[in-house]
Amino acid sequence: MKRLVFATGGTGGHIFPALAIATEAKKRGYDCHFIGQEQGMEARLIPEQFPFIGVAAGKLDRQRPNPLAVLRNVKGVIEAIGALRKLEPALVIGFGGFASFPALAAARLLGKPYVLHETNAYPGLVTRLFARGAKLVLASQNSTFDHLPKTLSAHVVGHPVKEEYVDKVTARAQLGLPQDALITYVTGGSQGSLFLNTHVPDAFTGLSSQMPHAVLHSTGKRWLADVEKGSAGLMNYFTKDFVNATLAWSAADLAICRAGYGTLSEAAFHGVPCIMIPLPTAAENHQFHNAQAFARAGAGWVMEENQIGSLAMMWQEKLNIQTLSEASQAALKLSPKGASTTFMKLIDSYFQLSNGASLGSAA
Repeated sequence: MKRLVFATGGTGGHIFPALAIATEAKKRGYDCHFIGQEQGMEARLIPEQFPFIGVAAGKLDRQRPNPLAVLRNVKGVIEAIGALRKLEPALVIGFGGFASFPALAAARLLGKPYVLHETNAYPGLVTRLFARGAKLVLASQNSTFDHLPKTLSAHVVGHPVKEEYVDKVTARAQLGLPQDALITYVTGGSQGSLFLNTHVPDAFTGLSSQMPHAVLHSTGKRWLADVEKGSAGLMNYFTKDFVNATLAWSAADLAICRAGYGTLSEAAFHGVPCIMIPLPTAAENHQFHNAQAFARAGAGWVMEENQIGSLAMMWQEKLNIQTLSEASQAALKLSPKGASTTFMKLIDSYFQLSNGASLGSAA
């Protein structure tokens, strides 16, 4: 049984693809372990499913370097070296973000082979730092490779998501949602969105009551109390700090969300159309471009932050059975189903090469 160590953490955008791939790897007989930030989100989510080792980690920022973050990373690399020496993995797989830095740095220092996965069209700093030494760089989007060395063994695999459905009745029952209403799932990602948390409850009050509708709003832990206060008294407005994504997407008829690639990939897998409000400060404005592509495919609608006053009008317009059905079918055509399988086929092929050489590029 070959052992894989997954280096990931920080946000759901890094954690959930890693969990999806580890689940597929486990089915194929691999022994999967995780290294991430101690006391980070990953320390809460991952141990329920896989062995987890927490190490120190600090956010990397070249524009405003933080000496304490550097010291935390040095400590984390030393801890990760000890963990890798104990685990002796055949391969380390990194998923970008500062929480993956210690394990990837430890792998490089120890001469352990590693593979990278990058979600964003513009790769993060950790991916750029470690790309040249990787056996494989796998990405959700082809445009990722426009910003990385051309000599890489590069493959587009799509965005891995947890490929699990729950029927709508069961999902709503488990979440305590009404069965006879259209459900809008509001999410700003795993950490929540202050902008959505502030404006969506107000927009909800502007909807007519012609058709039964309800909201499941995932606020992020930091903002739950504020959103509960702001939505107090609203009928059928359900708030949670964090929600099981499979249940939420399975229960939903519509989503109001940011436009991170991971969020839109999950929406597509479950066939949920989206009203997308891109984060305007995202690097290279990538959320806006993600949203535009999703909208062009007929799977959703784009609203920029400066148009938020029209949210109630757009929301009301989309709460239409025919409109939602057509957009749902369009979303399903964008589904990343099979991404985890494609990823692991490449890992299998890597191990089948007797000398461990990199695979030829398919990007």
